[in-house]
Amino acid sequence: MCKWLFVFLVFSNQISAQTKNKVEIIAAQNFEYLKAGDRNISKLIGNVQLKQQNTLMYCDSALIYETENVVEAFSNVKINHNDSVTITGNFLLYNGNTKKALIKGNVLMVDKQMTLTTDQLDYDLGNQLGYYDNGGKIVSKENTLTSKIGYYFARKNEFFFKQKVFLNNPDYVMQSDTLLYHTIKKTAYFFGATQITSDADKILCENGWYNTQTDQSQFSKNAIIFTDRKMLKADSLFYDRKAKLGKAFRRLHVYDSVQKIHLYGNKGISNGRTKITYVNGDSYALKLMDKGDSLFLFSDTLLVAERLNNQKQLFKAYHKVSIYKSDMQAVCDSLVYIQEDSLMQLFNKPIMWHGVNQINADTILFYINNGKLDSFNLLNNALVISKEKGAHFNQIKGKDMRGNMDSSQLKDLLVFGNGQSIFYAKEDSLRYIGVNVIDCSEMKFEFLKGQIHKATFLSSPDAILHPLDALKPEDLRLKGFKWHEKIRPKRF
Repeated sequence: MCKWLFVFLVFSNQISAQTKNKVEIIAAQNFEYLKAGDRNISKLIGNVQLKQQNTLMYCDSALIYETENVVEAFSNVKINHNDSVTITGNFLLYNGNTKKALIKGNVLMVDKQMTLTTDQLDYDLGNQLGYYDNGGKIVSKENTLTSKIGYYFARKNEFFFKQKVFLNNPDYVMQSDTLLYHTIKKTAYFFGATQITSDADKILCENGWYNTQTDQSQFSKNAIIFTDRKMLKADSLFYDRKAKLGKAFRRLHVYDSVQKIHLYGNKGISNGRTKITYVNGDSYALKLMDKGDSLFLFSDTLLVAERLNNQKQLFKAYHKVSIYKSDMQAVCDSLVYIQEDSLMQLFNKPIMWHGVNQINADTILFYINNGKLDSFNLLNNALVISKEKGAHFNQIKGKDMRGNMDSSQLKDLLVFGNGQSIFYAKEDSLRYIGVNVIDCSEMKFEFLKGQIHKATFLSSPDAILHPLDALKPEDLRLKGFKWHEKIRPKRF
């Protein structure tokens, strides 16, 4: 008795479920009932209205295959699901059992977030999932997106697009191979080759996300940002378009096309409003000079400041600065380079090398003209040293000095205040005849092939030519003497 009762209840529930899922006829101007073999077909014409649970369907005419619970609808097709999604088209094939619809011809789908137009749309009303594979266009507020293939997940408020994806916004255009867009978060997630172009910049990457509402974004995998004068590349980039702020991490490369400077490092910040870019973490710079020469610079931190409030363009480096150029090398703790003046300033125990000469001072200023070292100023505690044979060193010391170059060779050197010098006199290029020890407030030295060729004393000198062995070793070193050849930067 109980067994038959159980079977009856199960059978009754199946009939109830089937009846509940049946597509109901609400209205039609003309109705015709057809029989085709085992199939029962209802033919409806004129202002047809159908219903299945919370889904309403409208059309000019329809065929209902009652056994299969399938509907074919023709002309002016309209589906309203849950009062949240409306789909229109020219033709509808709908399976009431699976709640899956195929809509063809001038398809338009509208919900609270967007409008979709396509030629053909598959839509799962039960799972609220839409799909097209022959091209579609989505319009949502300020954004218009087109793609060849698209999926719409209504419950997740997500679109997934593939192949020839274009997102158009009044401020930019985004092109991608694969893109996921969240309609509530207003965020696009892209996979594969992607390009974002605006009047102000162009962004390339292969992975990342972009918030179309806040204009904040993050890019990775071959990520590059191009502005009107700069290129920023790194493993990972964060960019705030409204704030004009870019942050870069790992294998960073910045190129300034105006100053012709390449910056490298592992972390960087570029602020478009302040016109300042910072780079640090194993950072170095490459300055492209004229005639194919280059200047390499290593330091803890690099800074590039563009022209702002009529100030000149600046390049700064600080902490453990090391410079290499074919005709000049230097080390210091901090450096400032003024592009327009071609002036480089070295601070905090700077040392500069030019040919055979080592140059020291509290502050060193040198000028670059046509890619070559043109002249330099040594401010306070100036000392120039050049090595002779063995332990012999020519030395020139003074309060301040100015040096002039000719074809990358030291031409002359002027000493201003507290002048002292020790230089070795030669009878020919090989044989020394003695060592000159001179005290003179102001002096001028002329050089030939990097060696002292002529000395002129501009005030009363105190000069003595000593035999080579007449002075003790300590008397052959001016105060502050130290030979730094071991820390001289070599070719990188």
